[in-house]
Amino acid sequence: MQTKLIVFMVLVLFLWAPSVSAEAGALGLSLEAVVSGKTKPALVVTPAQSLKKLKVTLSREGAKRQVLKAGRVASGKTKRLSFKTPVGVFDYQASFEISWADGTQTEFTTTFKITRMGKLQLSIGPGDVDMEARRMVFRITNPAAKAELILLGERGRRLDVEEVDFDAAAPGTPLELTWSAPPKGQDILRMDLKVTDIGGFWTGMQITPFSIEIPHDELEFASGRAEVRPQEAPKLERTLALVREALAKHGTLLALKFYVAGYTDTVGNTSYNRELSTRRARAIARWFRANGLKIPIHYCGFGEDYLAKKTPDETDEPANRRAIYILTSQAPSGAPFPRAAWKSL
Repeated sequence: MQTKLIVFMVLVLFLWAPSVSAEAGALGLSLEAVVSGKTKPALVVTPAQSLKKLKVTLSREGAKRQVLKAGRVASGKTKRLSFKTPVGVFDYQASFEISWADGTQTEFTTTFKITRMGKLQLSIGPGDVDMEARRMVFRITNPAAKAELILLGERGRRLDVEEVDFDAAAPGTPLELTWSAPPKGQDILRMDLKVTDIGGFWTGMQITPFSIEIPHDELEFASGRAEVRPQEAPKLERTLALVREALAKHGTLLALKFYVAGYTDTVGNTSYNRELSTRRARAIARWFRANGLKIPIHYCGFGEDYLAKKTPDETDEPANRRAIYILTSQAPSGAPFPRAAWKSL
């Protein structure tokens, strides 16, 4: 998981009414209007002629007035007058009293808007990213403006870009983003999430789909049967311990699911073997559910469609009577799972 945080200030040039613009222009006035974290907004002056002293009275609704002062500022030099403001968006009125070095004095009043964001943080909780449902939920610590999700495939190929606006959703609000299925034959190998607050600050996270095959001892079923025999249960108990260990290590923000794929040898006809392997995969899946595995469980039988050891038809080969157990954030695909039609318990 990687997180990026960009903090910056926006420098805004005042657009004054005609009666004010000349004085503001002479003062070389601009505004650091959008800030984040501990940075304070500021009035910035770069006077066209030398300044003897400057007094600025700031007021906003519901708050005490603030008075900003500056002494001598030479022509062309810059003076930054910072001031306090809470997190949020506020309208200010500023009254300027200027004493120029040549003895003249000027006064004018104007208004402006200040946006101050808190430290921007992005959080995604356990199970908040569901690759199967193509949905994620996340939260940020500032009012949310928008989010962008880039889906990347093999060799960094861009598969899709999803964008959503949040209309200044309150800090901590669960924000949802969904995405379309990738093109056929393309797997999502990485997702880059970028979330922007109403101040224009953003934070990002890289999300990598997860998949791991769980090692296990193969079960032995009675010929033509699909019941898990009591003497085979210790094998599944050892496998369940490995699944729980993997969940404790990897079950973070991605919603993980457990898949059981069943296979047979080439004895018997193809359709019968698919049906038999499906019943056996379902029996294994049910055992895991009955013994406390609470995450979603899926199963599918592939019969003799993907042999571990190539053999002629009607060959009794133990290596082909097997199962594959996968803990993953998205449905398994590829050669071992031809025409997969996963079913859930």
